[in-house]
Amino acid sequence: MAEDARIKQFKQMAEADPDNELGHLSLGKAYLDSGRADAAIQPLTRALELNGRLSKAYQLLGEALDRAGGHDKAVEVLTRGVTAADEQGDLMPRDAMMKMLRDWGAPVPVLKSAASEVVKSAAAGASVAPGFQCSRCGSPAGHLEKPPFKGALGKTIFDHVCRSCWREWIPMGTKVINELGLVLSSQAGQQAYDQYMIEFLQLEER
Repeated sequence: MAEDARIKQFKQMAEADPDNELGHLSLGKAYLDSGRADAAIQPLTRALELNGRLSKAYQLLGEALDRAGGHDKAVEVLTRGVTAADEQGDLMPRDAMMKMLRDWGAPVPVLKSAASEVVKSAAAGASVAPGFQCSRCGSPAGHLEKPPFKGALGKTIFDHVCRSCWREWIPMGTKVINELGLVLSSQAGQQAYDQYMIEFLQLEER
């Protein structure tokens, strides 16, 4: 999907439901991917206003602020982001933000025991597959029992997404369909739906 088309779709979703954090997060990321850091700041800020637990939004907002010349503000956002991500056990965005802070020579917050979340998941019966790490939250626990649907994307989700993050996507996917009026029986509708799902589950590089 062309970058301009992605921006248009995500902008449509954010405008259709101003309280949908996924729309703002996806729009901000699309702007950032297209090299428009200034434009990315507002939707990413809005995403965090709606949901202060969006670890990926902290990471992307920090990147956007730094690229736009707001380095000090970027350090502040990433510092808050590391703490928020660590408290939730979102290991991948947490570690990415810690690396940026270290690369900039900025202090890194003292971490709480994010690993305790993995212990809780295991104690609750969540499966732990050797070598598995969720692409969205970074957890090594909660591997899906089988692909959620057939095809290459279903296999990718099975290999890289935990049960908890997949459950979070299901109601969000319904919102995407309703707000954009997607017809999944059409190729264009299915492609748009899949793109939102890939963005939400952070499978872009898979």
